Amino acid sequence: MTAPMKPGATTPATYSPDTTLTLSEIADLTGRDIKTIKTWNDSGQGRWPNAVQDETGRKTWRVPVSDLVASGDLDPSRVAQVENELAARRESKETKALREQVIRLEEQLTAAVALADERAGTIALLKSLVRKGGAA
Repeated sequence: MTAPMKPGATTPATYSPDTTLTLSEIADLTGRDIKTIKTWNDSGQGRWPNAVQDETGRKTWRVPVSDLVASGDLDPSRVAQVENELAARRESKETKALREQVIRLEEQLTAAVALADERAGTIALLKSLVRKGGAA
């Protein structure tokens, strides 16, 4: 597989015939539900005959891009764009996750500021009481 081009480059990334995609990546790429993709895969005996299952971890299925083109699930003219599209979708998911994290952090900051203000008020009250007690 050749390396993906940087944004703004004129030549798109291309795949070698043995490049593989996970079922989730295929679902993202085709816009289909993951359950549909799993049904199509049918434990490696279905739509994509060259699909293989990793022997490690969660035993993820991997489907060669050539099988996707052969089955008509991927237009051959899009093969050069697959990597760029997946990268954009991953970035979109990462952006959403970061946006949610920023919202949570802003909420935590608001709560921390309110607590700090409350404590500053308590400290001011205690100082005034100490001054009154020392003057008496």
